Amino acid sequence: MIGWLSGTVRALDPIGSVLLVTGGIGYDVSVSVQTLCKLRLGEAAELSIHTYVREDQITLFGFANSNEREIFRKLTSVSGIGARMALNLMGGMSIEELIGAIEHADDLAIARTPGIGKKTAQRLILELQGKLGSVAAGGGAAISNKADEVRSALTNLGYKPAQIDLALKHVEPADFESMFRAALKAMS
Repeated sequence: MIGWLSGTVRALDPIGSVLLVTGGIGYDVSVSVQTLCKLRLGEAAELSIHTYVREDQITLFGFANSNEREIFRKLTSVSGIGARMALNLMGGMSIEELIGAIEHADDLAIARTPGIGKKTAQRLILELQGKLGSVAAGGGAAISNKADEVRSALTNLGYKPAQIDLALKHVEPADFESMFRAALKAMS
């Protein structure tokens, strides 16, 4: 099993794959949009790899670090979430946002990902809520709890996720009350 690759980026495909050349061999690796954005053509790259083997194919999935790979593995452990759907989830929002959405049961944020419906988002939350904290802490992916709390409160008040996300971009990190008031002011 291949668990890690280091080499030169030979080709980037905007659909979500990279050709990584190492030791004279080119490996076609599927990656999330988040990981793809971190890679540069002709530059050295290191990817944590998840090797997926089926009867008719071997597919390599690459991640910027082992923490992202672990999140991918947790996502694919959920019934109905395949490898491509997990990559879509990881590309649709940052890892921190995805973990926050799962931990705070924000099915609307998860369902904004193409190919993910509300029922799939709810199943994902049900099966993974409370199980991603160790993964987040292990990779230094700190979750902004205050921002997530503000997001949840505003969602409960009926504001749309797009409005909330836009407002939170203009809010400085602080205590919950200050952030909440600033977000409300930004949406006015």
